[in-house]
Amino acid sequence: MKTKLTTMAFACLLAMAVPAPMAFAHHSFAVFDFDIQTPFDGTVDSVKFRNPHIALTLKVKDQNGKEKLVEFIQGAPANMLVRNGLRPEMIAPGSHIIAIGSPLREDPTKFFLRTIKLDDGSEFKN
Repeated sequence: MKTKLTTMAFACLLAMAVPAPMAFAHHSFAVFDFDIQTPFDGTVDSVKFRNPHIALTLKVKDQNGKEKLVEFIQGAPANMLVRNGLRPEMIAPGSHIIAIGSPLREDPTKFFLRTIKLDDGSEFKN
């Protein structure tokens, strides 16, 4: 009995010591079509400048001059953008930017935020 208990305890400790494969995994970006990069020129409507990834909504005008919202549901991590010089106030609501996005394969009206271009010429890529 003592041998079985010792073996089971050792097996449990060993199982906890070996990291699960998912512990190292990160989600895939395969859901986005990175072969397509669409530019949008507009005004930031809302922004979530946070980790693990920023998100923003941009007000743009379509071909008929009608205003519409473009959703960038995911972008680079906020801490990476800050390290590269982009601060939250630089893309606050009301800011004019050019955003380049790759569409979500299942819903091409939603995008991955690839590049942010500011009016001063600054460019931040993912």
